Amino acid sequence: MEPILPDLTPEPAPEPGSEAPAQAEVAKTEAPSEDAKSVPDEYAPVAGRSLKEVEQVRMLESVAAQKVARDYQHVIWAYGILWALFAGYGIFLWRRSARLRADMDALRRELDGPA
Repeated sequence: MEPILPDLTPEPAPEPGSEAPAQAEVAKTEAPSEDAKSVPDEYAPVAGRSLKEVEQVRMLESVAAQKVARDYQHVIWAYGILWALFAGYGIFLWRRSARLRADMDALRRELDGPA
C-alpha cells in the first residue's frame, strides 16, 4: 500500500484588487476563539490543512522516523564490526610481538651459549 502524498502545490496568487487578501488579513488579525484559549500552551491547532492532509503528513513523518531508526541500527553494527576488526588486529600484533620476542631470546641464548 503506497502512502497518499498531500498536494503541496502552491495556490495561484489572487489577482490584484480581489478581496482574497483582505479576507486573509481579517483571518490573521482575529482573536483566537474561546476554544483555542482553553487549549494548553504546548498545543497549537493546525490551520490551513485538512484532517486528511495532517494525517498524511504524520504518516510520512513516522515512515521517515522508522527509516532513520533502521539507519541508526546499521551505523551501530558498522561501528561494532570496525571495533571488532581493530581489536582482532591488536591481538594479532600483540601475539606476533610475543613470538618475535621469544625468537630473539632464543637467538640470544644460542649466541651467548657455546663460545
